[in-house]
Amino acid sequence: MTNLRTKLITCGGLLGALLVFSNLAIGQSPSPSFYTLHKFEGAGGGSPTAIIGGNGVILGATSSGGIGLGTIFSITIPATVGGPYPESAIYTFTGENDGAFPTGLISNSEGVLFGTDGVGQLANGTVFSLTPPSSPGGTWVETPIYNFTGGLDGGSPDTGVTLGPNGVLYGTTFSGGANGNGVVFSLTPPASPGGAWTEEVLFNFAANVGDTSPSGGLAIGPDGVLYGTAFEWADNVGGAVYSLTPPKTAGGAWTPEVIHLFGSDNGDGDNPVSGVVIGPGGVLYGATEDGGTIGSGTVFSLTPPTTKGGAWTETVLHSFTGITGLAGDGANPESKLVIGPGGVLYGTTAFGGAASSDGTIFSLTPPSSPGGAWTETILHDFSGTDGRIPGSMILGENGVLYGTTLFGGLDFGTLFAVKL
Repeated sequence: MTNLRTKLITCGGLLGALLVFSNLAIGQSPSPSFYTLHKFEGAGGGSPTAIIGGNGVILGATSSGGIGLGTIFSITIPATVGGPYPESAIYTFTGENDGAFPTGLISNSEGVLFGTDGVGQLANGTVFSLTPPSSPGGTWVETPIYNFTGGLDGGSPDTGVTLGPNGVLYGTTFSGGANGNGVVFSLTPPASPGGAWTEEVLFNFAANVGDTSPSGGLAIGPDGVLYGTAFEWADNVGGAVYSLTPPKTAGGAWTPEVIHLFGSDNGDGDNPVSGVVIGPGGVLYGATEDGGTIGSGTVFSLTPPTTKGGAWTETVLHSFTGITGLAGDGANPESKLVIGPGGVLYGTTAFGGAASSDGTIFSLTPPSSPGGAWTETILHDFSGTDGRIPGSMILGENGVLYGTTLFGGLDFGTLFAVKL
C-alpha cells in the first residue's frame, strides 16, 4: 500500500502537526477512557496531524483552512471535561513568501515554533519560524528561515524538523540533492538576530532504484547521532533504518550506516514510513506500514550491538491482522510511536480495526521476562464519527494520550484524548 501521506504530499496536501501537554481534568476522570475533544469544521482549519503546546493550550497546524492553504491554530483545554474547545487560528498561510500546507511543528525553550511547508517562496518548500507575541492577544510573526531551491540543497521538506543542541535544526527533504532523491540537512541559527540561517547537506540519498527518499522525521541520540528511515535503500525495496554519525572534527563528513534492511520475503515488515524513537539503552522502536505476517504492517525494535561495529538486532514485536471484524487489530501503522512508563509502546494504525476500518489506537506491553511475547491491547477502535485515520500521539501529564485524526468527525479531523 502506498503511504497515505505520500499521496497527499504528491497532491500538494501536506499534513499539519500537533504536540500536546496539558493539565486536563480528564486525568481524574475514570470513565470513559476515550474522549473526542474537538471536531474541526474546516473554515478555521482542517486535517490536523501529529502534535505541541503547554499550560492547557494546544498548538498545531492544519493542511487546510484559512484561505485553503493551512493554518497554525490554538485550542484552549477547559478546566472540566465536556466544556467547549474553541479553535482559534493564530496564523493563516497565504501561499506567497510564507508558503502553504504546514507540517511538523516543534517548539524551542522560548516558545518559538518551527515547521516546514510544501510550497515556499521558490515552490520547493520552506523551513519557517513562528514567534509568539510579546503580550497576550498580540500578533504571531512568521519568518521563512530557509527556502529550498529543489537543487543540491534539497526540495519538499515534508516531515518537519528536529531541534538539536545549540538551536541547530535537522531534517530531511523528499526530493532534490545530488541524486534527486532527497537529503538530510542541518540549519544553524545566525550569530546575531536577523541574520541568515546556514544550511548544510549532511547526506545525499542515492538513486540506484526507484524511490530511495527518506521517510518520517529524524531522532537525535545523546551522542548527536541522527537516526531515520527510508522507503528503499540501494537495491533493497523494503526500506531501511539508517544512522548518521557527526564528524569528529569541524568540517568533516557525516558517516552513514545502514542499521537494518527490510524485505518483503522475510516477514519483518516493509516501508518504515514514520521514523524511529529511542528507548532506554539506545534501543530503537518503529513501525512498518506494510509487511509482516499478512502484510498489514509491524512494530519492531532494533537493539544496538554489544561491540563497536557489530550488527544491530531486529525483533518483530507485533504483526497486525488488519482485517475488519472481531480479529481486526488495525492495519498500516504510519505514525511515530510513543514510549510510556515501563517501556510500554503506544501507536495508531491508519486503517483496519474491528469496527469500520477507520483505524485503531494500540499499546504494546513488554514481556515480564526477556524473550517473551509483547502484549497488544486495543485502546480504541475508530468508527468515523469520532475520527478516521488517526495520526501521531504524545503522552501528556496524568497519563493521558493526545492525538489527532486526519478525517472523520465533521470530516475535517478531530482532536482526541485517551486516559490510560
